[in-house]
This record gives sequence, structure tokens and C-alpha cells, in this order.
Amino acid sequence: MDLDHPLIVLDPTSADPYTEGKRLQELGPCVPVELPQGVTAWITTDDASGREVLGHRQLAKNPQHWRAFREGRISSDWPLMALAVGETMLNRDGLDHARLRNPVTHAFNRRPTQTYAPRIQEITEELLDELAGEPGDAVLDLKARYALPLPMRVICELLGIDDDVMRRQFGLHTSTLLLSTATPEEAGRAHVAVVALLDDLIAVKEQHPSDDLTTRLLQTHIDGQLTRSELVDSLMLLVIAGHDTTVNLLTNAVKALLSHPEQLALVRDGESSWEDVVQETLRYDPPVQRVYFRFAVSDTVLGDVLVKEGDPVIVGLASAGRDPKVFTDPETFDVTRDHPTTTLAFGHGAHYCLGVALARLEVGTALPALFRRFPDLALATADQPRLASQAMNGVRELPVRLAPGATAREPRA
Repeated sequence: MDLDHPLIVLDPTSADPYTEGKRLQELGPCVPVELPQGVTAWITTDDASGREVLGHRQLAKNPQHWRAFREGRISSDWPLMALAVGETMLNRDGLDHARLRNPVTHAFNRRPTQTYAPRIQEITEELLDELAGEPGDAVLDLKARYALPLPMRVICELLGIDDDVMRRQFGLHTSTLLLSTATPEEAGRAHVAVVALLDDLIAVKEQHPSDDLTTRLLQTHIDGQLTRSELVDSLMLLVIAGHDTTVNLLTNAVKALLSHPEQLALVRDGESSWEDVVQETLRYDPPVQRVYFRFAVSDTVLGDVLVKEGDPVIVGLASAGRDPKVFTDPETFDVTRDHPTTTLAFGHGAHYCLGVALARLEVGTALPALFRRFPDLALATADQPRLASQAMNGVRELPVRLAPGATAREPRA
């Protein structure tokens, strides 16, 4: 196998990622595939190959190692370009990666993250109070009304964004950037809009510095550790990564529980924990389906294939979570499952997600609070439209009914 002969064209709409993932697994642990505009790449399809790629020293993040990119064969308006380039920690290696990552590491360590718990609880209860004002039999989008505003408000507060209009604009434009079906013009306008918002934010912090992450990153720019473009791109990454993955994780967990009432009953009866729900959701329906990209620094053997110098490699996280060599009955959502390995859903190796502790805290707060306040919560439809994204993994909306007779105003625990 080689990249000149891709075995499958990946569906840009991700209409059925798990059926596509099973087909890829049947073709092998590392498969050549075709992306939009005829661009080709390798993709891993199982847990072991995913771990190998994420931890491999000869597979780098810097796109300068991408042969087709170096040679100018990737157009600037390629739909997945934003996932491959950008002056952030995601696209750097070694000391350069550490230089961009270190200024934000402390804010997301487990101990500082725990100090956010009271505020996360407050925001959660405020959102639940708003939902409680709705008629029980009304259909509402739980993603838009609960799963999205919670992490968006949290990351915005960490960054010192206290303007509600600016928060909504960030949410609107960043969601467009993650859609694989967005036209080049739509993606371009969204990128320009986000950069303009970040320029406004930086200008505010230059005039009125405060105890927030934007001010601290701005100081590293003033000190000469970050260029202006690195500052802007790093803030953009924090806004996007700081809320979007958590939105999908929370939405996917609620959807899985409501679709599997027997599993929800196990949690309510105390036979399984909410942490079990989070862990199984990360395996069964993770918030990110693929990680783009790693690039071969030199010819590298992965399993039984040769990845040549300059070849790009994608890590299939959704496929790894349903690897039959690791998980018994992988297509089944089972909160009692004994997970034999640490999930790949948050990555692995040097680029392991900084926001793991914060995401777990947010979802671990929001899930039990939601089902405690609305014990009769139910899906309004059995069919939820999926996000059209080759990176993120979730639904566009989650229509639910709070249900007549729900104890919406039950005293808070």
C-alpha cells in the first residue's frame, strides 16, 4: 500500500463515522485514504497504531515536514488547512512546542483546575434554572441551551472575556471553522472574524490588564517569548479547544444515556458512577473523531506499511475506541465496562490535551446536575443530525423534552 493508491475516500460529512471506521479496520491498522481535493494521507484504525503514531519520535507536527505542503501542492483554501497549520503548540515540536505550551500549562493543571469547581457549579445551576422555566413538554435543543454555554462561559471567563455579545460571536464563528462543509469563503470570513475579535480582546487587555489567561499570554508576548501571530493563534486555539470538545463530550454522554435507559438506571441505582459514564462515552462516542496530522520526518514502518518521508498521518480516535482487539463487544455502550487502557480520546504523548482535567470537571458537574433536576428528561426524536466535520464528533443539535411532571424545581443538592 502507498499514498498513490488510496483505498477509500473519507466522507467529508461524517454521516456515519462508525460504519466507515469498521470498513477501515477491515482494510488494516494503517490505511491510505483520500481527503478533499484529492489530498492523500494515512489513517490509523486501531488502538495500538494510534498510540504508536502519537508517541513516535519520527512523526512530527510541524507542517514543514509535509512533502506536499513544502512543494506548494496544498492550496491555501484547502478545507482542512486550519487543522494542519497555525502558529500554536499543536503544530510545533520539541523546544518550540514547549515554548508555546508552557505559558498555559499551569492554568490547566489538576490543582488549579479544582479552584474553578465552585464557579462551574454556579454556571451549571444558572443554566438549569433557565431550562426549568420552560414547559416540560416543550422541545428544546439541549446542546444550544446547556452543553454549549457551560464550557463557553468557563473558557471565556478564564480568558477574561466578559462581554456576552463577544462570547456568542466566538461560538458562532469558531463552529464554522470546524465544519468540513463550510465553503472557502465561509471559512475565510469566519477566520477573519475570530482574528478581529481576538485583536479587540488583546487591545482591551493592553489597556486594562487583569488576572486572566489572556493578560498572562499578552505578557509573554511583551517579554518576547511569543510573536504577535503566535499570541493570536494561541488564543484562538484556547477558545476553540477550550469549549468545543467539552460540548461534544457532554452532548454525546447525554445522548448515549437517553438512548440506553438501562445504562442510566445503573448509574441512578449506584451500580456505576458518573465517571464511568464519562469514561465509556470517551470510548464509545468521543468528542474528537480524528487527530490531524503527524508527518514522517524519515521513512517509518508502521505495522506492515512503509510511511515515506513527508507523508501525513491521521490518527483515528473514534476507530481506536471501537477496536475489537482491545474492547469486547465494542459497538455496545456499557458503563460497567472495565477499561483496560487509558483512553486515546484526549491524545497521547507530548501533545496530550492540556484541558483534560477541566473538561472532566465540567462534564462531571453538568451530567449529574442535569439528571437530578430533570429525572424524566427524554429525547424528542430518535434521529439527531450529525456534525459535518472530519475532526470533531457529535451532533448539530440534541432535541429533548424535559418531560411533563419533571421535578424541575427540586431543591439543589
